[in-house]
Amino acid sequence: MSSDYPTGSATSHFPGLSEVERSNARYLFAISVLSTGSAERVTTGEIRKYLDVTPASVTEMLAKLDERGFVDYEKYRGVRLTDNGEELASRVAWRFCIVTSFFDSVLDTTLEDHTAFDIGFTLPEKGVYRLRERVNTPCLETCPESGRSGTACLV
Repeated sequence: MSSDYPTGSATSHFPGLSEVERSNARYLFAISVLSTGSAERVTTGEIRKYLDVTPASVTEMLAKLDERGFVDYEKYRGVRLTDNGEELASRVAWRFCIVTSFFDSVLDTTLEDHTAFDIGFTLPEKGVYRLRERVNTPCLETCPESGRSGTACLV
């Protein structure tokens, strides 16, 4: 057992993650995934389809995230992450990547995205680091450690 893990609360390594609810983080993650490699805005329709939610739910959540400074949302033009939103989405993506890679490479099991997201979001920080120690495969393109290309992953 290693003592090299960061100490503190389960989300101390991820500034601001403890301040957002799972649903907020899910939307930030979705926007990040949908906008990878593009500076353009993501449409509400794309988000609705990705998350399988109603158009009204997307509009309501984007208004809340805009109010909190996590996204720049313009009705009929779409949404993009702010620097704060990008930071949070990146932290969530890192956790998602570790969980997905662990289950795939170590347990030879493929998780549905929503399950991997939920595990990554709720797993204590030390748990994420323990999984990371056991993963030696390239990460998914959504991993912030991959430089968004999937080719330079540090995991």
